[in-house]
Amino acid sequence: MKKWLIWGLALGTLAVVVADLMHRNDGYAVIVLSSWRMEMSLNFLVLAVLATLIVGALLLKLLQGTLRLPGRIARYRVLRRQRKGEQAFLSSLRLLLEGHYEASIKSAERARKLGFATGYADLLAARAAQGLDDQDRAAVWLGRVDADDRTLVAARLEQEAEMLVARRQYEPALQVLNLAQQATKPPRSTASLRTELRALLGTERWEDVLLQVRSLRPRDGLSQSFLASCRRQAHLGNLRHYRSDQQRFSMYLVQIPQRECDPDLLDAADAMLSRMVADEWTSKARAFIDTHKAA
Repeated sequence: MKKWLIWGLALGTLAVVVADLMHRNDGYAVIVLSSWRMEMSLNFLVLAVLATLIVGALLLKLLQGTLRLPGRIARYRVLRRQRKGEQAFLSSLRLLLEGHYEASIKSAERARKLGFATGYADLLAARAAQGLDDQDRAAVWLGRVDADDRTLVAARLEQEAEMLVARRQYEPALQVLNLAQQATKPPRSTASLRTELRALLGTERWEDVLLQVRSLRPRDGLSQSFLASCRRQAHLGNLRHYRSDQQRFSMYLVQIPQRECDPDLLDAADAMLSRMVADEWTSKARAFIDTHKAA
């Protein structure tokens, strides 16, 4: 309010000063052009020049605005298209999290057509198709990722590996994970490690499972319960493989570290042992189980 009051006083004072100067000025100006002669007061000439400059500036501003109008319209259309794409993308993400997979795919397709985050929209649609157990449609969406956004190759490979594991195609999943590992910088993601362990369990490569589990650290993000389950499955797989040879069965059992001998593993080994013919090797295995159960 104070600012406007100051401006009003300043303009009023200026108007009074200018009016007083013009009242005292009795000069005139003569414009001669060939046989034409025009005489006017100097005050009128000054006002006419000022009015001409103001009108010229306004016309120039209007002309500039007219010339820039197509560009502004184009930018507005691009911005509106981007906003619509963003809304479609966010709707696809929300619908995916809510479990509305078909609607999520439609929103992702709309976002892709509008050109907003096309690679990410492909990944969302592929994930939604995977939720519908529509592997063919998921493969189609994953196939579009590389063409739309080359920076998402690793994400596409990770999702493809998860899809292959879900279809019990474990060896191809491990090959895809190997490609993903080459495409990304360490450390590997938690999802990648989990998928690899599941693929190794599916291929029954028990020694590889044990090596992988033992090499992991808490910072890798996998829960201890999941790792314990993987260790247990690997040990049980090896024990089932050796149960036709009581000596190798017992030798393998007694070399399992104590920290990996959980009650479920010992109970399963005990059940296998009970179906074997008693000898010195089964006695060693029985003693090992009893000792660790009592600990």
